[in-house]
Amino acid sequence: MQCMELQNTLKEALNALYHHPDDAVRMQADRWLQDFQRTIDAWQVADNLLHDATSSLETLIFCSQTLRSKVQRDFEELPSEAFRQLRDSFNNLLKKFHKGPPIVRTQISIAVAALAVHVPAKDWGDGGIVNWLRDEMNFHPEYIPGFLELLTVLPEDEEDVKAIAQLFADMGDSYVELIATGSSEAMMIVNALLEVASPLEYDIASMTFNFWHSLQVILTKRNPNISFGDEASIEAERSQRL
Repeated sequence: MQCMELQNTLKEALNALYHHPDDAVRMQADRWLQDFQRTIDAWQVADNLLHDATSSLETLIFCSQTLRSKVQRDFEELPSEAFRQLRDSFNNLLKKFHKGPPIVRTQISIAVAALAVHVPAKDWGDGGIVNWLRDEMNFHPEYIPGFLELLTVLPEDEEDVKAIAQLFADMGDSYVELIATGSSEAMMIVNALLEVASPLEYDIASMTFNFWHSLQVILTKRNPNISFGDEASIEAERSQRL
């Protein structure tokens, strides 16, 4: 069965599963979808439909769950050279859904985190996936919320935690003026900083000291007539930073 035909069959099966009045038809559709997820064709079909602007929410959820499970359980099906293409596709999907359905973005984030388990750090470039994410956020700050979610689901050993803490601290330093405006993007960075600094370990918490000091200085010197979260100040600083 050709890829396009499979895509259409998948969408028909999802429609039957969620909307057909006959229980037998729904069960048949469910069995087909489960079998499909175990095929090697599921990689390409799910990826294509996630990039398709006409895909329904049901299709997006199913395909993001499919790719997540394929990376976690069936990564060995892919040739080694497929990593870069898969990584770039996930990168584009994180950007596409950075303000999209949270469930879809979360599944893609988990898939990337699973990919990091399978692929040696050197294949991500110098510094592994954390530095790769740092570069992506520096080049595309408008997509920071999506990348922040990915960071929260990465597998973590002690060195990973410190690397992520340093990344958040650097982001806080870079965006301290925007953070001081109280924008929604800013609060995501602040919450990430609080989460990563929460372990009672001096080395991690101390990484954020410069950021908190800089933020305090800005807030104490700001114009008292401008309220926290003021739209004009947020837009002015966002246009400067983004």
